[in-house]
Amino acid sequence: MSVINWVLIHGAEAVRWLWDVVVEFLAWLWGVLDGLLNPILSPVLAALNPVCTALGDAVYFVLGFLPITWGLVVLSVAVGIVMLFGFRHLSNQRAIGRAKDDIKANLLALKLFKDDLSVMFLCQGRIAWAILRLQRYVLVPVLWMAVPMLLLLAQMGMRYQWRPLLPGEQTLMRVILESGAATPSSVAMEPHPGIVVEGPGIPGGGEVVWRVRGGALGRHTLRLVVDGQPIEKELTVGDSFERVSALRPSARWTDQLLHPAEARLPQAGGLARIEIDYPGRRSLLHGADYWVVMFFVVSMAAALALAPVLKVRF
Repeated sequence: MSVINWVLIHGAEAVRWLWDVVVEFLAWLWGVLDGLLNPILSPVLAALNPVCTALGDAVYFVLGFLPITWGLVVLSVAVGIVMLFGFRHLSNQRAIGRAKDDIKANLLALKLFKDDLSVMFLCQGRIAWAILRLQRYVLVPVLWMAVPMLLLLAQMGMRYQWRPLLPGEQTLMRVILESGAATPSSVAMEPHPGIVVEGPGIPGGGEVVWRVRGGALGRHTLRLVVDGQPIEKELTVGDSFERVSALRPSARWTDQLLHPAEARLPQAGGLARIEIDYPGRRSLLHGADYWVVMFFVVSMAAALALAPVLKVRF
């Protein structure tokens, strides 16, 4: 019994050590990739985000006559159709067809020659090779479509993940400072007629926090002063379906990708990011976090339903 306990304890410690090694390696790999990608993607996203936001505003202006859930359904179906066409033209349909035919043929051979071990092993190897080829043919168009899909999801997230403040509703606004670049005492907020700032900013932990209350309906531009330099942040107060910007991003490409509505902060401004705690949109179909599930289910269902009609194989 003691031997079994020793094996179990040391086996668990080995698994935990291996997991820590994997996590550290992945963190190191991500740090390397992030360092390589940020100088390239940061200026690209800075140029793309205003265009994508303007297109998103136009699309949702057209969908504005529909209820929120039906607007999400219509958009999901449209995206599923567009992605289906994209997959058809970006993928090697003939090669996908040959790989799937090879899988079917070898599965049939397994049934016919189930008593011949050499034929069974040969067919299993051919099936595995056909599956690998199929994954490669499918992965290429998926990677090409990943970038526009991420840009689209960011635009949708600004509308479905959060909702605007209601008039009189309270929330917090945080200014996160870069390490050593600015001090909390050097950050101030100018009064704005569209909102109510309840007290001075509270510094602590490398950030300054204000409690604000929604006032007049509209998209307001708040003005901060950091070491004498003006910095703006958008705040939306409303009772209808519209986009909100929960974060004014830093120059990091990941921040800009997830929060595309506002321009990135100046690199020499001493600020890492500016956040507003908008309430999550509440709905089991189009609310916070649920909208992603709804979008992928509907778009994939539309693509699968129309794939035979458009003769797309995947």
